[in-house]
Parts: sequence; structure tokens; C-alpha cells
Amino acid sequence: MMTDAALDSFLHGRRVAVLAIPRPAKPPLTSPVWYEYDGSRFRIQVEAASAKAKALDRRGPTPVSLTIQSEVPPYRYAVAYGTARFGAGGNAELRRRMARRYFGRLAGDMYAAEEEKQGRHADQLRVIEIVPERFVTHDFRPEAGRFGRLYFAIYRWLRPVPA
Repeated sequence: MMTDAALDSFLHGRRVAVLAIPRPAKPPLTSPVWYEYDGSRFRIQVEAASAKAKALDRRGPTPVSLTIQSEVPPYRYAVAYGTARFGAGGNAELRRRMARRYFGRLAGDMYAAEEEKQGRHADQLRVIEIVPERFVTHDFRPEAGRFGRLYFAIYRWLRPVPA
């Protein structure tokens, strides 16, 4: 389990999340997503024509889960359970902030400009807002012990996660 401060720091890190949306008589719709977290809610921007947008549009406010994990050992994860609602329409500034978060300032600005250039304008996007009602978390670092943490630090340095 993570402390509130550790969880907040973890959620503000640069991680891709997996959004799970329930569907009647089908497996949940799961998809990796970029997110922005302001300490009280998650914002995810999706194309208005996407399966995610259509599934939520049909159902209105929908219980969902959002899984965020570290990609390197010793692993950590948090699962946020909450209700997804559509917020405002697409937001060019939100797209730019998220692109900068995941790519850095220069590459993020280039990504946002390329999206516009390719005709994928903010008015074709929808913003999903999720207010977490509870979190389930785990941090495997303490279980690794001092030697395990040192081992994994050296391992990550010698064998970085490939892109």
C-alpha cells in the first residue's frame, strides 16, 4: 500500500494508464491512455468517434477503473475506481499540456502542432473526467529489501526499458 503523499507523487509521474469501461454482454473495453491528474480528478482526452467516447456517450456517467503502473521493477501500481463523465469538449490546451508531459516541451509542442496540421482539431475530441472514489495500491519496493532495490537500480541502469 502507498501513503497518500507517495500515491500523489506516483500519479503525477509520467505514466500511461489503462482505462477499463464496462460493456453489457461483452468484456470491458480497455485501452491505454494519457492522463492528467490535478490531485482530485483525472482528465483523459479521446477522439469523439472512438469506442471509448461512444461507450461512455451511450451510458452517461459510468463506473470505470483506471490502472496506473510503473514499468520497471520493483513494481508499483495504483487502480483508481470512480465514475467517468464527459467534461467540456475537446481542449487544445489540455492536448498540449499532456503532449508536453509525455514527450517534453519541444516534442510535445511539435506533436500538438502535427495533430492540428493533420486535421485532428480539438473540436473532434472529448474530455473524460474521472473523480476517484477509492484507490487500490501496492508498492513492491519495501518487499525487495535494500539489496533488491540496489540490484534493480543497477539492472535498470544497465538494461533500460526499451521504447
